[in-house]
Amino acid sequence: MNLFLSMSVFVKIVEIGSLNGAAIKLRLSPTMVGKHLKLLESHLKTQLLNRTTRRIHLTPSGVEYYYHCKKVLELINDGEERLKNDQLTPSGQIILSCPEIFGNKKILPFSLKYVERFPEAQIHISLTDRLVDIIREDVDIAIRIGEPPDSSDIIARPLTRYELVACASPAYLEKFGTPEKPEDLFKHQCISLNESVLDQWQPPNFKENIKNSRLTSDSSAVIRQGAISGMGIIIQAKLSVEDAIQNGLLIPILKHYPLPERKVSALYARKKHTPMRLKFLLDALQEAFPQ
Repeated sequence: MNLFLSMSVFVKIVEIGSLNGAAIKLRLSPTMVGKHLKLLESHLKTQLLNRTTRRIHLTPSGVEYYYHCKKVLELINDGEERLKNDQLTPSGQIILSCPEIFGNKKILPFSLKYVERFPEAQIHISLTDRLVDIIREDVDIAIRIGEPPDSSDIIARPLTRYELVACASPAYLEKFGTPEKPEDLFKHQCISLNESVLDQWQPPNFKENIKNSRLTSDSSAVIRQGAISGMGIIIQAKLSVEDAIQNGLLIPILKHYPLPERKVSALYARKKHTPMRLKFLLDALQEAFPQ
């Protein structure tokens, strides 16, 4: 029995909340994950989890053993990281999560230069506009646009700032008119405007008068394409729409009412010893994207 591996599997089951989820994260079969759990319970001669068809619950013994396993695994990881931190160049894989547009336009070119500079380094880029949970989802670094989370478990390294622009297609503006002031948006179709941006830009009750377009999405690419197709007005990163504006597919509006710039941060989990591979990449990100 590989006790260390079984403990790692048990901890991942608890953190993910399911055996199947742990299997995916650990790249093991669900059968093997279940086998590790059974071996651990047999070794300890106690039940660690109560399992139903939908959820798992820690038993009292499971709660105690979970925290014990966490401490043991952290001690082992700390020992490994201290040895690795003696290295002069980074090695190993970093899982980096990033919003679609910023990832494609900025992080991908940066990453290509980084791995060329450090041949032993590996970067796995996950592009999503969803707010990932870096603790639960095993993400090393998450690029976050907007205010960083207020959490003692997460550290935010400030990067560059994000310019925003309001725009719509020529066809939409010809049909419905061009807004001259922010209040004119109340009479228009707006595609998934970010409420926190609206709160920073206008009075708190402003967003309550905004009418959503028939198209909504949590994908910046979908929102941008909806605007190009004449579905409504959008507020997006200048980086996201600059090509469409240059090609005449979108027209900036409300230029005399500047939108707030948004913060860009690199988030990572607070640990006793930050791995050297993370330190190198975080420093390189701050150098490439200064405030």
